[in-house]
Amino acid sequence: MLLRVAYDTAVIRVFRLLFVLVAISPLAFATTRHYYIAAEDVTWDYAPSGRDLLGGRAIPTPWAGHTQWKKTRYIEYSDDTFTKPKPQPQWLGILGPIIRAEVGDEIVVHFLNRSRTPTDIHPHGLRYDKDSEGAFYLPWGRGARLSTNRDFTYHWFADPGSGPGPGQLSSVVWWYHPHIDEGAQANAGLIGPIIITAKGMAKPDGSPKDVDREFVASFMIFDELAGKNEGQFHAINGYIFGNLLGLTMKQGERVRWYLMGMGNEKDIHTPHWHGKTLTDRHRNLDVLELLPASTTAADMIADNPGTWLFHCQVSDHMEAGMFTTYTIYQPSKRACPLQFVSGTFWGEIPDYSLNVKNTSGKPIRSFVLRYDQFLGPGYLVAPFNNQWHSTGEIAPGAEQTVSMKSYLQGSSSIIAWAISPSRIAYSDGTSWAPQQANECFATFWKDKNPPTLVVLPPEQIPMAQED
Repeated sequence: MLLRVAYDTAVIRVFRLLFVLVAISPLAFATTRHYYIAAEDVTWDYAPSGRDLLGGRAIPTPWAGHTQWKKTRYIEYSDDTFTKPKPQPQWLGILGPIIRAEVGDEIVVHFLNRSRTPTDIHPHGLRYDKDSEGAFYLPWGRGARLSTNRDFTYHWFADPGSGPGPGQLSSVVWWYHPHIDEGAQANAGLIGPIIITAKGMAKPDGSPKDVDREFVASFMIFDELAGKNEGQFHAINGYIFGNLLGLTMKQGERVRWYLMGMGNEKDIHTPHWHGKTLTDRHRNLDVLELLPASTTAADMIADNPGTWLFHCQVSDHMEAGMFTTYTIYQPSKRACPLQFVSGTFWGEIPDYSLNVKNTSGKPIRSFVLRYDQFLGPGYLVAPFNNQWHSTGEIAPGAEQTVSMKSYLQGSSSIIAWAISPSRIAYSDGTSWAPQQANECFATFWKDKNPPTLVVLPPEQIPMAQED
């Protein structure tokens, strides 16, 4: 009898242990994700190229000449010393860093206010206690209204309600922003995205497994002059008139677009894609609806190569510059016959020079190179004479330097050179020609921290008389 009781007790304990293990199993695989974010005052340019990059003209009136303004942004750093900024994708623009988690994870945000005014961070969609709410009202927690040079560590949790609901895509997007004078601070530039992936659907970095590429697009009218037209910047991620760059994807990729709205009663937006339809699992679409502080997501299969318009369909918003492009490119299926090893293009020099290497595996008798020049971000132009010619035969693996006289005027305005082969003649009588525009291109930048380009932007050709 005693043995029977002991056996039953042991079985009960085993079942209790199994029940506890099952109950806590989601937490057993949870991750704590740390972010180091500072609020900092910056100068922001809504159109750094100085151009309407889709219209081939200067920024029109009334915005021409005053696209730079004092703003405040969330900037991510690599650790709690707040000394080394983490690189952000070019297309993220004015938005703060993407904060990611999988359902079940804890998010720890180490925040430092370096701006000149009190601020904080309030998250949408996550679970938190009062101290980590980041909102200033009675009663407020310790993470609300942090004055200059004060810091606080927020603890947020991605519970099941933070992630996708039934029938949604495998990830959802939420806002984060200050909550003291919320409208003014969002208008100042203190806004950013949170992306939460469903349990079991996340890669190690928190991004969803079932997509190849993600983009976040925020539609908002920034008001710099108390409602005057010349101070209304109808922006996507803080850029106007095509100056949002980097929305580039490879043919065949599954791309997830996260759409976000912010602002006031004027901020009713309808993002529209040319060239492709998308799905949110409930419908096929090429237009989505956004209200202030709303968010949504849709997936695109990038199977229609080209450079396509992406804009707000609200007519006066589009007329005010709320548009850009996205590009689906076809990767080259063949090796490049030339490598552009190094170049000399800046400083007080008598000649521009380019060092070229033959990587084709057979002797090259001659080649012709095309070169274009960047006069600003995304502002690519072709000079009147934009060809370089080889100076003799090049053996396989050998290098050759080509040169030209440097410009007497105008070279200081060039921020990068883009070079690609346009014709190659081999010694055996065969030849090579590009199968698509700018195949095998390379860029040489004046800046020591240049953007990474997988395709070149469209050449700027004047389409209308400038204002």
